[in-house]
Amino acid sequence: SAYQQSVGETAPDFTLAALNDQNKTVTLSEVTKESPVLLVFWATWCPSCVEEIPLLNEWSKKYKDAGLQIFGVNVQETRGRILDFQKKHPMDYTVLLDEDGHVADKFGLVGLPAAVMLAKGGEIIYYGFGLPESPDELIR
Repeated sequence: SAYQQSVGETAPDFTLAALNDQNKTVTLSEVTKESPVLLVFWATWCPSCVEEIPLLNEWSKKYKDAGLQIFGVNVQETRGRILDFQKKHPMDYTVLLDEDGHVADKFGLVGLPAAVMLAKGGEIIYYGFGLPESPDELIR
């Protein structure tokens, strides 16, 4: 669709609050200056999003040395709801709050889950509903 950001484009920038610290925000362009980024758009009510969490936890350890930063961008849920959810489903990567859905809109999301992989510098190198099969190849 015309709205979807495509591979080869620079990702739209955003600043979102971090789940675990209300005073901390993350600005995408600042992170991509330093490292590649995997954005995973998700919600607690989405079964396939929940299924991805263990793999994302594994990846956050596995690709740490490669500098990959993983952000779970929660779409339109409250902080309290996500914190409750995390008691059962711990997440070893940073969760960001897109409470009004404006970042999901910027990326032209049509459903959840969605994953967007950015090269260092901010270029989109993967955009899909599932996770990329081999992040290490993309990181290289």
